[in-house]
Amino acid sequence: MRSSALATALSLVSMGLQTKPYEPFMSQSEPARGQAQAGAVHQEDSATGSFRPGAGTVIVVELTKSLETKKAKVGDKVECDVVQDLLYKGKIIIPHDAQVLGHVTEATPSTKEKPQSRLGLVFEKIVLKDKRELPFQYPAVVMALASPVRRTTVPTTQMTDMPIQMEKGRTTGGAAIDALGANSNLAGANMRAPAEGAIGAANRGVIGIKGLALETLSPEMTVIVSSKGDVKLVFETQMVLRVIDPPKK
Repeated sequence: MRSSALATALSLVSMGLQTKPYEPFMSQSEPARGQAQAGAVHQEDSATGSFRPGAGTVIVVELTKSLETKKAKVGDKVECDVVQDLLYKGKIIIPHDAQVLGHVTEATPSTKEKPQSRLGLVFEKIVLKDKRELPFQYPAVVMALASPVRRTTVPTTQMTDMPIQMEKGRTTGGAAIDALGANSNLAGANMRAPAEGAIGAANRGVIGIKGLALETLSPEMTVIVSSKGDVKLVFETQMVLRVIDPPKK
């Protein structure tokens, strides 16, 4: 019996046939299991340790400069400040003092013949304070638009509300009086109250801006539209940006 099996094996070798363990088939275009889920959140560059915000990432920003369809041109640079930290697994990956950079994709001013105006924006990357750039995995588009945060002032005479500094090591009432004496214009001054009207990542559409609408042309493109007159976005206009999903094949 053993001699028969040996003879069979020798005959297979002589015919040039070899056996090998089974290997499951996977096409090159098919990602390994687990990669799609990780890529949907972020991608990490092992060389720099930086993150690439992935599909579905939502960021709340404010414009650093006003925009108007009458003056804007396709390709013009657009800058925004991030106003809320972006967390991933409990860690801040995009701090609130970062910038988001993009450009104008459409700028159609209002005319007598065509009173509607249109402004398209798309964003490509985040720039951190240390100048590191974090490109989005896919472009980010505007999902919500709101007027600037309202910052009001209220009168106060409370020491704790006043921006004064007492002499180091002195915490008595006399020290506070001396500090006020050196800053007499602050007594009873108007102090900044908490901001109102701030939007969050869950907001969608246009909030608090009359005459504007957000038109969704496709999941990959939104346009700010004014039915009459030019689209005007003032300094510190709030926006919610979302990194689009990967294109369907």
